[in-house]
Amino acid sequence: MTNFDLYSFLQGIKVLEADMLNLPFDDGCFDIVIEKGTMDVLFVDSGDPWNPRPATVDMVKAMLKGVHGVLKSDGTFISISFGQPHFRRPFFEDPELTWSFEYQTFGEEFHYFFYTLQKGTRMLRSTGCESEKFIPPSISLLHEELEGEDYLFRASVEDLNS
Repeated sequence: MTNFDLYSFLQGIKVLEADMLNLPFDDGCFDIVIEKGTMDVLFVDSGDPWNPRPATVDMVKAMLKGVHGVLKSDGTFISISFGQPHFRRPFFEDPELTWSFEYQTFGEEFHYFFYTLQKGTRMLRSTGCESEKFIPPSISLLHEELEGEDYLFRASVEDLNS
C-alpha cells in the first residue's frame, strides 16, 4: 500500500494505492472508491468479451467483492472505463453485491464510460424486471473475421430469437 503525499494539499482526502485483488482494509471503512482503467487491465487477456475466461471472471469478481466490502453501507464505487456497459453489467449486477448501477458515456468517436455504483441499494434493470443473465448468440469471431461482412451469415437466427 502506498500513501501519496503528492495529494496532501487536498484537505480531508487521503489517496491510497493497494492490490485490487487483495485489499488490505477493514470492511466498511471507505465512503468512496475510485478506479480508472484498473478493471480494464483484468480484461486484457480475457478472450471473447461475451464469454471471458474463467480466470478473468474470478479476478473481476474478487476485485468487485473487495471494493464492495471496504465501502461503507452507503458508499459509492466509481469506475471509469473503456469497457462497454453490456460487458460490465453482468459483473456489476452480481447477486452477492448490493449496489445500484448507472453510467454515463463520454467521448465523440472513442467512448469511455463513467460507472457509478451506490452500495446499499439494488436497482432493477430499466426493463422493470430483475436482472437476467445475458446469453449471447453462439457466434465467436476473431477481430480479423469481423473485417468482412460474411460474419453476418454465420449467425443463427434461432439463437438470436431465443
